[in-house]
Amino acid sequence: MTDNATDKGAADTRGRRHRRWRVSAALGLTAVLAGGGIAALRTTGSPASDASEPTAVVASHSGRLTSEESREASRIAIDAASRPGTAKDRQKAAKQGDGERNAAGGSGAEPLDTRRPLRAKSASSATDSRAEVQLYDYASDTLITRVIDLRSKKVLDTARQHGVQPPPTLAEAREAVKVILADRRLGPGMRESYASQTGKRLTSPAQLRLQSMSFLGSRAEGVDGARKVPRCGEHRCVQLFVRIPGGKWIDTSRIVIDLSARRAAVIGL
Repeated sequence: MTDNATDKGAADTRGRRHRRWRVSAALGLTAVLAGGGIAALRTTGSPASDASEPTAVVASHSGRLTSEESREASRIAIDAASRPGTAKDRQKAAKQGDGERNAAGGSGAEPLDTRRPLRAKSASSATDSRAEVQLYDYASDTLITRVIDLRSKKVLDTARQHGVQPPPTLAEAREAVKVILADRRLGPGMRESYASQTGKRLTSPAQLRLQSMSFLGSRAEGVDGARKVPRCGEHRCVQLFVRIPGGKWIDTSRIVIDLSARRAAVIGL
């Protein structure tokens, strides 16, 4: 992830802070537990600059889709489960009962990424009308890849994988914030940290600058609280790195948000 702005101060000081932040974020050293519960999410010094919105780039592919092509490909891919002619998708939705669901629980899988599929040099130029769309179905915890023909508006192929967790999107990061805010232990701490820095109420994830990463339960092996996140990897789980715009970081490095189950857990060393 790249940063768009630099913090004030001398370069050497900034470098030391940046290194300390990366160690702290990776190891989750800052405590958020107090007296067996959550006291308040600690606001830390600003160790790095604002970052660009997280993306869900999974692999390197040749060619780029325009913004309009990406939107259209995502629309077709999301609608595919209910569109006539996609019997395989309809059968899958029928087995699930409610069909595919996004991170917020709404109808249709969550879009993660759109790109041009790789093609052989000898392939026809007709393949240039194809787009590959990755989605995550929260109803079945399945990563879905659909190949779309933008000319015919049809789905050419669908593949499904379990236990594969690409990086979260900004939309998913914001859903993770909502889960924290709804938690009776963690929500008050995040709101308090924000209010102490801004003098304002935190009412929406859009008020925060977010970085995020997917979290696998295997990472918590041997860690206190690992029993709380055993399904992460099968479930869609994320960790957040939260910054108040123009201000400090709110330490959430030890919080794991299970978006599939809509709950948060605190783990420690």
